[in-house]
Formats: sequence, structure tokens, C-alpha cells
Amino acid sequence: MSVVMPAKNAAATIDAQLDALSRQHIDERWEVVICDNGSSDDTVSIAKSWHDRLPSLRIIDASEARGAGATRNLGVRAARGRIIAFCDADDLVSDGWLAAIAEGMTTHAFAACLWEMSLLNHHRPSGLTQGPTFRMSTLSQFPFAGAGAMAIRRDTFLAIGGFDTRLPIGEDVDLSWRVQLAGTPLVELPDAVVHIRERSGLVATLRQWYAYGRAERQLRVKFAAVPTEHAPLPKEPSRVAQVVGDSVSRKLRKAWRVRGWRDVAPFLQRRARWLGLRWGAIDTTLEPYAGPGAELAEQS
Repeated sequence: MSVVMPAKNAAATIDAQLDALSRQHIDERWEVVICDNGSSDDTVSIAKSWHDRLPSLRIIDASEARGAGATRNLGVRAARGRIIAFCDADDLVSDGWLAAIAEGMTTHAFAACLWEMSLLNHHRPSGLTQGPTFRMSTLSQFPFAGAGAMAIRRDTFLAIGGFDTRLPIGEDVDLSWRVQLAGTPLVELPDAVVHIRERSGLVATLRQWYAYGRAERQLRVKFAAVPTEHAPLPKEPSRVAQVVGDSVSRKLRKAWRVRGWRDVAPFLQRRARWLGLRWGAIDTTLEPYAGPGAELAEQS
């Protein structure tokens, strides 16, 4: 098994992540492949200091790669393991993360890990989790996994061409869809827990959520030939007025207690994502998806 971790100027966080990786225990042989994407800080020297505690640690030069997707692709090509487990240099994997992946991947080829949101984000309520999988309104029949919290068989990854390096963001959604369209389901591994670190500032957070919306806009164009199978949840008409009223009442009660942008972060994130989805620039030269499943649009 190979743990692939892209890194760029991650000196502030990579030491803690490597410490978390040093506590992983599985019966089979495994390695850590750090893909340095041209760091100008102490990322590489910090990583090298872990060679005695992580003897299987390798650091590859990915400085020429453009973006996280291309960096991860280089890591997979350099990896020696049959199973690839992705993690990020600014997150923390839980102690049982790799063991849960090793167990789950004995019978599956593609899996998503659970996001734990409170350990590294003190404004979050204790025990908050997200995932392991997520869905967009586009191609909502297909779940997707976050790039820093997924595992995949190396041959499956290479067979579909890895991450699409032309996508500046949303490459994990794109990969998840293409793998599933090729016939490999995405399963959830709730015991493989990753502690996620959120963006710390208001501007960085809004930029991230704007980029999420822009990514979905780009993916709508790329996967236009694949029909979306909408499956809306049933609503209870008799409770609609009550739900709306309760929602407004809660917002009014909370409005005067706002102490900072974190208190209204969900609203700001939704608006930023909507702006990206509505107005985000897309690459019109990006070749549309024409693989398995695209012919369904022609028949419908």
C-alpha cells in the first residue's frame, strides 16, 4: 500500500501529519510518498527528518506539476503499492485510518474516508463529521470523495487516466464520476477518519467556496453528455409553513448574537458557491467527456 501526499509550502502542518502517519499499523508493507510541488519553505527538510521514524518514506520532486491533481498523478506513478491512499499535508489522519482502508480495500477498489471537522477547527461543535461521500446537483446519482480522503486501486486509477490536470479545482469530483462511469462503485469507509483543516480566514474561505461553485459549472459543461438522474427527497406539504417559520424565527433570534464571520459562515459559503456556479470562468476548450455513460444522452 502507498500513502500519497502532495505538499507545497506545508512546513507549518506537515510535521503533525507525518507524526500521525508514524502511528499507523497494518500487517502488510506500506510506504509514504510525499510529492513536493516546489516548496520554498522548510517542507522538504521537515519531511526528511522523518526518515528514521518512517523508513518507507520517499520524497519526489513534483515542482514541475501544475496543481494538486498533477502532483498526485506523479505520486501514483512513483508509488509501489497496489492500493493508493491519498491524504493532505495540512490534515491529520486518525490512528486507525490506514488499517480501516486496508480492511475495506480487500473487497473494494474505490473508497471514501470520513471527514472529522472539530479537532482542527475549534469553532466547530465537538464530534462534527461530514461524508464520507458527497453529491452535487449535477450527476447527483454519483457520489464523490474528497481528494485528500480517498483510496483507490492503483490499476483502477491508471486505467481512467488519473486526475484531469486541466481542472484547477474539482478534479476529485471528476475522478470519482469517471471511475464510477467506468463500472467501479465508490464505497464509504466510516472508520477511516481524516481530521480536516478548514481555511482560517474569511477571504480564503470565500475564495474556496467560490471555486467550488466554479468547479461544478465547469463539470456541468464537461459531462453534458451524461444525463443527471434527479431523485428529490419527498416533502411533507403540511409541514412546509412550519419549517419555514421555524427557520426564520431561528435566524431572527441568532442575528443579534453574531460575534464574527464564523457565525454566518454557512450563509456566506452558500452565497460564494452560488456566485461561482453562476459567474465563475470556465475553460471552453476543455474536451467534453465521451467515455462510458455518455452514449446514454444520445439515446434519451
